[in-house]
Amino acid sequence: MSKQNISITILGAGNMGTALAHIIGSNGYKVKIWNYEGDTEPLDQINDLHENKKYLSGVSLSNNIIVEKNLEDAVHNTKIIFLVIPSSFITDIIKRTAKFISPKTICVDVSKGMDKKTLELTTTVFKKFLPSNSQSFITAISGPAIAVDIIKGGFTAMNISSKSKEAIKLVKKVLCNDNLRLKETTDLIGTEIAGSFKNIYAIAIGMADYYEWSMNTKATIVVLAIQEMTAIIKKMGGHEKTATDLAGLGDLICTALSNQSRNRRFGQCFPKYLNKELAVKEVGQVVEGIEACKITMALAKKYKTKMPLAQTIHQIIWKNTNPERSLKKLLKQSF
Repeated sequence: MSKQNISITILGAGNMGTALAHIIGSNGYKVKIWNYEGDTEPLDQINDLHENKKYLSGVSLSNNIIVEKNLEDAVHNTKIIFLVIPSSFITDIIKRTAKFISPKTICVDVSKGMDKKTLELTTTVFKKFLPSNSQSFITAISGPAIAVDIIKGGFTAMNISSKSKEAIKLVKKVLCNDNLRLKETTDLIGTEIAGSFKNIYAIAIGMADYYEWSMNTKATIVVLAIQEMTAIIKKMGGHEKTATDLAGLGDLICTALSNQSRNRRFGQCFPKYLNKELAVKEVGQVVEGIEACKITMALAKKYKTKMPLAQTIHQIIWKNTNPERSLKKLLKQSF
């Protein structure tokens, strides 16, 4: 299949959606980009300036990116659709999108979240609404991928998972290049769970940064995080090894230690205000780990799994317990 015959759409013009559009465009493919109707500013900037000043300032974007403000036009007759939107909007967007897509469309989840009402994986939400002839082509990508680092050409490797070899092959064809690689895995469940839950633990590392705790302490937090991710992935039917693969440990390290990580920055901001709304305002973007805390606690109860670190972060953010005392108490009790 020639590059001209592969139609591609990115849903979500935030920093990651824009970065993926740029990579695909730079690989020689035409790619449409759409953003939800309440935030068309980045689309106007991309169209007029070839730059997304709002979410990815300072990057000159590929001329192969085509702005599309109408959702139906964005996804009609499209072969591959990348969904790169906050997980809280996934259900609504996929319901709207499903009405317009063609048979055997490859829908790729890059959002890495879960539905807070049903506790379903994003890819499960896809399956509920997509036509039957597209369900086997559902794909997930997850791993250590900071948008600005991808744009700058820093070598990036992520996990890709799907039941369809055809879907994996085509997604790798349009996305991979010398600096971006996708490692195949059959564990769609583990890939999705790890990609969502690492945001919670990145918040914990951000709090450790605020208190200027040592690297020894932060490494201990990472170990606890991997143990909890391994436990819940196993209970939910995924593979334990995914917790230490790119979608697990790789993404956790990236999200927890990068200055670009909104979840880490939220963790750094929260102790200043002891108020999640004010901390989010300073971050200036959606912080997925806040809702992920609530979802994780519900899943831990459902699957009878102990997740004390995630529970501690949940209590800090949602129950107003003292961050420093709570985390120190957890660490002492864990070892």
